[in-house]
Amino acid sequence: MAEENFKRMNVEEFVELDPDTVTLLDLREEYEFQRDGIEGSLNIPLDLVGTKLSSVPKDKPVVVYCKVGVWSEAIAEVLADRGYDAATLEGGYNTYLALLYGI
Repeated sequence: MAEENFKRMNVEEFVELDPDTVTLLDLREEYEFQRDGIEGSLNIPLDLVGTKLSSVPKDKPVVVYCKVGVWSEAIAEVLADRGYDAATLEGGYNTYLALLYGI
């Protein structure tokens, strides 16, 4: 098994992030992002990643998340392969909601 070149972040670490020091990349659909996106996040729905990923800034670390954490892991790996300091939110946005609402 190849060594991963991206980081994994748990939800407790995620909520402590300073949005001014990282780029939060939300892979969920635009309507989901409009409904309950995290302020300051960049939304690139998964089906647009192929054409829009180059718009992600390289000047600070990128933390990628999707609904459950599967796709964000793949995209974090792609970003890391392209020279980004990339991480994925383990469990995705659903773990973030669970923490926020005590579920």
